[in-house]
Amino acid sequence: MYHRVLPSSVYHPIWFYSIVLLVAITLCPVLAYLSKHKELKKFQLPCILLGLSVPCITALLMIFASNNAVLIADFWRRLLLYNISAPYLLFILLLMPCVICVATWISLFFGYPTEQFSITKEMSVMKGSAIFGIVIPLLLAPLIEELGWRGYGVDSLRAYFNLFNTSLLFGFFWAVWHLPAFFIKGYYQNELWNLGIIYVINFFVSIFAIAVLMNWVYYKTDQSIPAIVLFHAVLNFSSMILRTQQFTKCIATGILCIISGIVIACDSDYFFNNTFLPIQAGS
Repeated sequence: MYHRVLPSSVYHPIWFYSIVLLVAITLCPVLAYLSKHKELKKFQLPCILLGLSVPCITALLMIFASNNAVLIADFWRRLLLYNISAPYLLFILLLMPCVICVATWISLFFGYPTEQFSITKEMSVMKGSAIFGIVIPLLLAPLIEELGWRGYGVDSLRAYFNLFNTSLLFGFFWAVWHLPAFFIKGYYQNELWNLGIIYVINFFVSIFAIAVLMNWVYYKTDQSIPAIVLFHAVLNFSSMILRTQQFTKCIATGILCIISGIVIACDSDYFFNNTFLPIQAGS
């Protein structure tokens, strides 16, 4: 089974990732400054939404400004592809909840409390902004991000590299893109920085493991963007809903790394084969 990807001549990944990462890096000092001044916090959310939207906006501009009928038609095909086979739908819905539960159970042997299985009282990732702190990671981020990443970004890399290298490169770009969040006072990633460098490292390692699994599901579902939007939402929800401690999340990352390793080993030809089926007009 090969991937369906347009030829490399259609894509411009250097331009796409340069724009996305340049904006992300530029926003770092801006968001850090705004988050530390109460009188300026009203400008913080628009900047966050701007950073969140840049991959999507860049992808849409590059797709529709290309005037390439095949590229545009393929984007609409992937965007409207809701027919997800049962095995992959179950994988999407159950992977992260099961990983969190197993990690929590393991953490009990290290003396961590059973209260981790209870629902958290504060699910927001942004202190002082309960509504947006829930809406952004559960609704906006999965939809807006994946329109950019899976709408253009991942396929633009896959046109040049095999799926394994594509996932590693995308994981690196995705990690760099998250950097501004570490500078926003009260934001989840900023709290990780305050807790210790080990939890920051864990966050970035988890990004690579998740990138492998999400890309694998993406191509196995015939590049269904809705499938990955759902996957992304379930991942965020599972990480937020319970009182999971950071040590337990480190265990969860280890489990995700093992699962991604097993997926790569069991489907090695799919990850390391450089061949893909070029999409032609009308296909």
